[in-house]
Amino acid sequence: MRVFAGVDGGGTRTTVGLADENGWEIARSAGAAGLVDPRDPIASAETVVALVRDTARSAGIAAPVEALCAGLAGVGSESERVAVELALRGSGIAARVGVISDGEIALEGALGGGPGILLLAGTGSVAHARAPDGRFERCGGWGMILGDEGSGYGIARAALIAAVRAVDGRGEPTRLLPVMLEALMLGDADALPPWVGRAPKSEVAALTVHVLRLAGDGDAVARRIVQRGAADLVSHAVALVRRLQPWAEPPRLVPYGGVLRQPLMRDLLARALAEQLPEAQLVDPVEDAVAGALRYARKLALN
Repeated sequence: MRVFAGVDGGGTRTTVGLADENGWEIARSAGAAGLVDPRDPIASAETVVALVRDTARSAGIAAPVEALCAGLAGVGSESERVAVELALRGSGIAARVGVISDGEIALEGALGGGPGILLLAGTGSVAHARAPDGRFERCGGWGMILGDEGSGYGIARAALIAAVRAVDGRGEPTRLLPVMLEALMLGDADALPPWVGRAPKSEVAALTVHVLRLAGDGDAVARRIVQRGAADLVSHAVALVRRLQPWAEPPRLVPYGGVLRQPLMRDLLARALAEQLPEAQLVDPVEDAVAGALRYARKLALN
């Protein structure tokens, strides 16, 4: 039996799926984060190899598999991508190996291989699109200093700024400060700067759930923050639709990621989409990112 491996390596965890030549999934398991660190890209390869081996062993499958596609977060440069790909090839885990971005496999799975846009908002934010003629483009994904608009980090950062502005009297009154201080178990606003300076991006982004709750409860400042986040996310899709013209049919847009699973954010996204890009269709994903990686792995075996 020919077996293919698809890997979705993100900043939180890595998920591996194994499937046969007909596309039937045989096994799936998750492990440590697969985010590519530019200081040590080989570490991601080691994580992938160990997880694929363990998954195959548990399923009674002997390595190497026929083909492996690893979609990894943080593959920001060709040199990093090549370094990881060479390490995977050298491990003997698969006869054929391909490394692409996690956005590409998510797009492949979400749209079932067809054209459209994947709008991802989790800890960070980015949009990926495939045109009807096969062109692939990215918008956003510039990181927490230059980008991440509408992401968990972006929304939480805006809320923290609004909270301290309210303390100064430079901004409107809001319940953001007491709610976030309670969530972080901090005594007062003066404790926020050192906490933010030490906190990893994911911990800042985790505050978004409180911002969304306050927005839903009627806090005007929180509401404007999440509305702006939704509008910023839709602007990614607008840019991609323009860059990838012409579209023979209304472009499909798939919302993806933890932030866009929140009902309020999904609703605000739909409203912003109706205003900025009324011709687009908001649709649910066909499959997940692991399934997208498995599609790519089967393509590798045919080339």
